[in-house]
Amino acid sequence: MDDLARLGLLLSLEKRVLAILVSYAVAIGLFSLIIPLTVQELTNTFAYAIEPIMIVTFALVMLVGLLFIGLFRVLQNSASETIFQRLYVRIALAMTEHLPRIRQEAFLPKQAFRFVEAELLTRAVLVVLVDVINVLVSGLTGMAILAFYHPNYLLYNIFLLGGFVLVAVASGQGGVLATKTVSDKNYDVMNWIQEIANNRLHFKASLSAPFLIEKTDRLLDEYLAARRARANILTWRQYRSIVVWEAVCHSGAIALGGWLLSIAQITLGQFVAAEVIVGTLLLNLDTVTRRIYAFTYILSSLGELDRVFALPKHDAFSAGVNTHLPDPALCGIHLLCKEVAFAYPHSPPLFEHVTVEAAPGEKLAVLVQSNTQKSTLALVLAGLYRPTSGVVRYNNVDLRDVPMDYINGARGLVLDSQPTLFGGTLEENITLGRTSISFEDLQWAIRFVELEDEIDRMPRGLETRLEAADTRYTKSQILRILVARAIVTRPHLLIFDGTLHNMEPSLRHTLLRRLCSKDEPWAAIFVSNDPTIKEFVDRHVLVR
Repeated sequence: MDDLARLGLLLSLEKRVLAILVSYAVAIGLFSLIIPLTVQELTNTFAYAIEPIMIVTFALVMLVGLLFIGLFRVLQNSASETIFQRLYVRIALAMTEHLPRIRQEAFLPKQAFRFVEAELLTRAVLVVLVDVINVLVSGLTGMAILAFYHPNYLLYNIFLLGGFVLVAVASGQGGVLATKTVSDKNYDVMNWIQEIANNRLHFKASLSAPFLIEKTDRLLDEYLAARRARANILTWRQYRSIVVWEAVCHSGAIALGGWLLSIAQITLGQFVAAEVIVGTLLLNLDTVTRRIYAFTYILSSLGELDRVFALPKHDAFSAGVNTHLPDPALCGIHLLCKEVAFAYPHSPPLFEHVTVEAAPGEKLAVLVQSNTQKSTLALVLAGLYRPTSGVVRYNNVDLRDVPMDYINGARGLVLDSQPTLFGGTLEENITLGRTSISFEDLQWAIRFVELEDEIDRMPRGLETRLEAADTRYTKSQILRILVARAIVTRPHLLIFDGTLHNMEPSLRHTLLRRLCSKDEPWAAIFVSNDPTIKEFVDRHVLVR
C-alpha cells in the first residue's frame, strides 16, 4: 500500500466528521461572497451617486457576513480538534494492540519511537485538511463568480489552476523522498541520544566526551544536509517557481480585467471585485504551496508508522489455521520440542536438532552453553520465537496453529534476562489487568515469592506506584514480581529464561525448591547455562 492509499484509508475512518468540516467550509465560502459583491456594489455606487445610508447598509451587510464567517470558522476549528483527538486515539490504540504481538526477533525497542509520529501526523493532517478544504470551496466559489462576469475569466481560471498544478508538480519532484530522508536522519539522532542515556554510567566513567560530541556532530551534519536538500527542493525551487507564476497570473488578471473594462464587457465594480477575487485566489494558492511542507510530513509520518505496523506478528504464523489447545485443566501440558533449530537473520544457527520433551508436572532443566542460546531457546519453547526448522507442540498441537492468547493463558514465562517493570501500581505489574485473577490468587502469589512482608512495609501496599526505571527496588524484588506475575494464574507450564540468579542465594534456593516442588502441578522448564540447577529438577537435557 502506497502513502496516498494509507492517507485515504486513515481519512475514510472519519468520513462523518469530515463531512461536517466540508459543510462548514461551504458555509464560509458562501458568506465570503459578501466581500467581493459588497465591494462591487460600493464601487458601482461611487461611480454614479452615493448616499450615506447606502454606505451604512453595505457596512452592516459586511459585518453580518464576517460574523457568520467567524462563527463557522470557530465551529470548523472545533470539528478539527475532534478529528485530531480521534486520529490520535486510533493510532495509540492500534500501536498498543500491535506492539505486544510483533515477533520478538523482528522488533527493536527504538521502533517504538515511531509513536511520536502520531502527534506530528495528526497536526499536519489537520493543517492541510482544513486549509485545502477552505481553499477548494472558496476558490471554486470565486472562480464561479469570475466566470459569471465574463466567459474569458473561465479560460483564465483554467490557465491559473492548470499552470499552478504543472509548476508545483514539476518543481517539487523529490520533495517527499527528501522529507523521508530528513525523518530518517532525525531518528538517527534520536536513537543516538537514547543510546547515550542507556549507557550514561559507562560514558560518565570514561573519557568519552570528545567521542560523544564527534559522533553527535556527524549525525547532525547528516541531518542538516538532509534538511538543506529538502529546502532546496520545496523552498528555493518549488516555492520560488510558484511565486513567479503567481506574479504572472496577477498581472494577467489586471490586463484581462482592464481590457474587458475598456471594451465595456464588465463594469467598474465587476473589475474591482474580480481583482479582489483573484487576489484571494492567489493568496489561497500561496497557502496551499506553503502547506506542501506539511503534506510531505504526512506522507513521511505514514511511512514511519507503517514500518512498525508492517512488522510480522505472531498471529501471522498459522497462515489462516486457528486451533485451540486441549483443555490443560484436564491433562496438564505435555511439551514436545522436536528437531528445532533457530538462526537470527543473516547469522549462523544458534542451535540445531534440539529435541526436548517434558511431561505434565515434570520439572526439567535444559542446559545450554551461552546466554544467547538460553534466552532464545526459552522464547522458542514459549512460542514467542518461531523456530527456523522443527516444531514445538503443546499437547500435540503445533504452536504455529494456536493463537497467542491461548498459549499465554496456559503458559507462564519468566525472563530472567529482562528484569523490567512498567509504570503502574504494584498490583497492575503482577495482574496485568487480568480480570480472572482473584484477590486470593494474588495474595497466594505474593506469599509464594516472599514479597508479603516487603509489601506490608510499603505505605500504599499493592497500590504503590512503580516506574519503568525505578531504582528504589532491587533486582531481586523486580524478579520476584515477575515470578509472581507468571504464577498468579496458576499456569500448567512455566518456562524460565535463567535460574533467578539476581536473587540472594538463600531466597533463590527457597523459590527454586517451591517452583520444583512435587506439590505444584505445573510443568517447569528452566533453560540455563548454570549446571547447579540440576539439584532442583527431576532431570536435565544438554543442548550442544
